[in-house]
Amino acid sequence: MPDYMRQWFPHTIARPTPAPITHGHASPPSASTLHQPTPAPAGRGDDRIHSVVVIGGGPAGTALLTAATKRNRLPELARSGLVVVERDDAIGGGRLGNYAITSDSTAATFLSAVRDNVHPELAALMEHPSGRQIARYSDALGVPLAETGPFLRETGRQLHRLVETHGGSVLTGHEAVSARQQTDGLWHVRLRCRADGSERTLLSRSVVIATGGHQPPQRLAEERFAGVSLMERVSDRLIQSDEVVELGGVERLRQRLSHCRAPRIAILGGSTSALSTAALLLKASPSLPLGANAITLLHRRPLRPFYPSAEAAHAEGFTDFGSEDICPVSGFVYRLAGLRLESRELLLRMLSLDGRAPDPRLRLHRMNDRHDPAALELLDQADVVIAALGYRPHALPLFDASNNPLALAAQGPGRPAMVDRQCRVMATDGQPIRNLYGIGLAAGFVPSGELGGEPSFAGQANGLWLWQNDVGMLIVESVLQATASANESASCTQGHATGMK
Repeated sequence: MPDYMRQWFPHTIARPTPAPITHGHASPPSASTLHQPTPAPAGRGDDRIHSVVVIGGGPAGTALLTAATKRNRLPELARSGLVVVERDDAIGGGRLGNYAITSDSTAATFLSAVRDNVHPELAALMEHPSGRQIARYSDALGVPLAETGPFLRETGRQLHRLVETHGGSVLTGHEAVSARQQTDGLWHVRLRCRADGSERTLLSRSVVIATGGHQPPQRLAEERFAGVSLMERVSDRLIQSDEVVELGGVERLRQRLSHCRAPRIAILGGSTSALSTAALLLKASPSLPLGANAITLLHRRPLRPFYPSAEAAHAEGFTDFGSEDICPVSGFVYRLAGLRLESRELLLRMLSLDGRAPDPRLRLHRMNDRHDPAALELLDQADVVIAALGYRPHALPLFDASNNPLALAAQGPGRPAMVDRQCRVMATDGQPIRNLYGIGLAAGFVPSGELGGEPSFAGQANGLWLWQNDVGMLIVESVLQATASANESASCTQGHATGMK
């Protein structure tokens, strides 16, 4: 991995836990059945109260399972009644492999999901061809996302086996249609088989939304830029960053700009997705015909680089931070707000830090969001405008016991977070919805307390390492605690009934 990261990469050590009571295990699925739509539980299985239904088996959903393996809690979680629902034919991959950019997680972070894992079948993936492919990028600024798919899918295949071996269920080829909460807090989760359209309802104490994020086009109609309507100002010159950073996106952009001898491109945003888009365009092969200042990145907030310590920042001449920007747990500067890896390196170049030379094809413009004639002029001159304004969570229709829609805070104006600091999904009044959790891209989780993070941070914290460790375990512990409480209440009720006879 890059030298600046070697000293601080947090290798996770599995914490010992009491050995759980052993129950009968289901037989592990065969290799052939792992890629077939999984039948939903039938017969009396429909009446079982599951501990949790995880909706989405991509990187975020499987990160929760990975977090459980690191603490040796996956067998317990599976036995408690875990169900993972995934619309594709296998868990693990998601859409990461469809992108042409590099990751903002190191190769070591990807491999930490399996390195020294308590489950031998996961630990063995360090020597699997897909694991070795990831390891090739140990000294690089991230991993090409297009090359992560095989490793993520193989990890998902082994997690699938482990879940079913220990009594849980993985329903591939299924999608969640809706979830309705009873007055007692239990959830009715309605599922549909994508192969034949059949539907089934599962009863669960908890639900985890891990469906990822997207860039809905309708949000652009609401976006204002430097005091004006973005759509009205830009019209058909506007596209979203996903259209560019997906595989084949640069070639589509090249065709779009084929009539321009010296194209001008404006990128809106200051997040990793904005910088990653710029980096992808700058290193396109064959190169795009970009002259001086051909790409302008317009951002509202200051752009911040991550540093492993204040001393490391000062050593490179970066001083634009204070005590509120330093994580009190790790000592990292801009631990959450700071750009990482390739995006970070591009920013350091543009800031001319430590002898780096800026790329003359790129310029940065921090805009005044209320009134900025210069920003509007840059927008008007652009042949294409790329909106890199983040992601919104995929919606799951939610209802209360009376079948009234449950409105979420994330659906309100201003793009608020979907979850609170315990990963609980929030209603429009800001209160958590009982036993409903969210994880992954666009969930909006912000670490605090012993999880660390700089006090000045405002925004969303997205990261594979967070999901596979502390964030994932927040949800796992909550689910297991709810299950234990329910079992204790049931035992007390049964004991009381027995004593009354």
